[in-house]
Amino acid sequence: MAQDPPAPDRPERLLIFGAGGHAVSVASVALSCGYEISGFIDANRAGTTLCGYPVLGGLDAVATRPLPALAIAVGDNAGRQRVHGELLEAFGPLHFPCLIHTSAVVSSFSTVGEGTVLMPGVVVGANTRVGRFCILNTRSSIDHDGTLADFASLAPGAVTGGHVHLGERAAVSIGATVKHGVTIG
Repeated sequence: MAQDPPAPDRPERLLIFGAGGHAVSVASVALSCGYEISGFIDANRAGTTLCGYPVLGGLDAVATRPLPALAIAVGDNAGRQRVHGELLEAFGPLHFPCLIHTSAVVSSFSTVGEGTVLMPGVVVGANTRVGRFCILNTRSSIDHDGTLADFASLAPGAVTGGHVHLGERAAVSIGATVKHGVTIG
């Protein structure tokens, strides 16, 4: 399992790209992991606050400062992939920790990729691979021997059986159930 917890003596700072509803959820998970929120990046909401943290502006607002750990809080799978590409183009290699809420259950025999967010109540079964920059939303689960490719997502309450494979940017909608052995995308 991959999780990058901050050092216990000093919280790691996290900058969140996006300032909508999903960003609030990501911030909540980050706080449960022990991160300190530096602020949000969103050109459309510059100069405002979100949950008491500043919205600093667009990419230009962080171009001259060293970047802490980063999270991409864009719910749309293709949009999240686009933002990731823009960040890499603008800044080169960056640190995107996976954020796993303290109430999530991840099998010791599974892996979770960088930049992925697991919301409260998520279950990741044994021998499952969750790719990079995925979203597993509140109370969703993927059972044993499954795969979520990069930038894929499970909406709140989505449940998959064993041996389910979601391709890159694939999405399973709110409350949906996917029976075992199905490939999507």
